[in-house]
Amino acid sequence: MKKVLLSVGLFAMTMTAKAQVISFDAGLKGAYSATEMFNNNISDLGAIQDYRMSTGSNYGVALNANLGKIGLSVEFLPGTFNTGYQGTIGSGNFASTYTSNVELKTFSIPILVRLGGQTGGYAEVGISTNGVKLATYSNSLSTATADVTGKYNSYTTAVLGFGSNISLGDSFPLILNVGVRLQYGITDAAGVDALGNDLTNTNAYPTYQKSSAASAGLHVGLTYKIK
Repeated sequence: MKKVLLSVGLFAMTMTAKAQVISFDAGLKGAYSATEMFNNNISDLGAIQDYRMSTGSNYGVALNANLGKIGLSVEFLPGTFNTGYQGTIGSGNFASTYTSNVELKTFSIPILVRLGGQTGGYAEVGISTNGVKLATYSNSLSTATADVTGKYNSYTTAVLGFGSNISLGDSFPLILNVGVRLQYGITDAAGVDALGNDLTNTNAYPTYQKSSAASAGLHVGLTYKIK
């Protein structure tokens, strides 16, 4: 998928290369997002295990090549992705409510084709590969945490974004980037449920369902125009 996207971006840029000048920019960027990991086996459990909105963040560097109104971007973004849950276990006088969370330490590499100039509005589409470096499970019913890194797969998300590149001056080589980016998992992240149980355990979940990471976030960056 990464090779296909790179090929599409490079082909589109090559087709217009004779009439345009290629420009480059690089910069720093950060993101703050609403995050969740969706799995149909959890969704089917109702009040026992329910989703609770969580947030995550990324920061890193972006490298961009621009040819007229077409751009190709590669970013390197370490960060945190949280997936939250809440529910009630037991019944009557023995019922207990809880919240739980899995914090993923990730390293994301988005590869994006961008439509729009080096400055002004833009739309972007592509994929992001997301490596899971550490996964920690916590539950409000216990002070203990559990390392569940081995339960998670690295995963790929589809990416769609919109935003604006704002020049900070004709003679000043900096561009302020502000945008919104949506992502949804196209490969299985696996993982654990709201109670920390392995989602690949066929005794607990006879019919396996994939886990899809989803996020919607605000992205802000500061870019230096190299050429």
